[in-house]
Amino acid sequence: MLTNAALFVFGAIQHAGTPIASFHEPRIIPAAIVESICALSLVLGAGAMLTRQRRAWVIAVLGNVVALSGVVLGIVALALGAGPRTATNDLYHRAMLVLIGIALLSLFLRRRNAGLQRS
Repeated sequence: MLTNAALFVFGAIQHAGTPIASFHEPRIIPAAIVESICALSLVLGAGAMLTRQRRAWVIAVLGNVVALSGVVLGIVALALGAGPRTATNDLYHRAMLVLIGIALLSLFLRRRNAGLQRS
């Protein structure tokens, strides 16, 4: 989740209009805002898991759902022509989706295994 949060921050910085080394994306402020919210959600979820808060699993799942919603919103917006589309941005979206999938799968497997150990 923290790796994905870093990827969201990377995208947010670029979409705010700041290139990072040779990486640059078109300035899209709404995308920067959504990516920042997604990054924050993932950091909160990961933090909850790392500190073993009572509702950590729920917070982590919700963080990933927020991130998933943000990525889907971005993909749909670009498909509808709401912003300039680049090959690297499409790649970022795919990578974010894969990392969200891995995180959710890990969370659900962890929960299932915890339930089996209690039986």
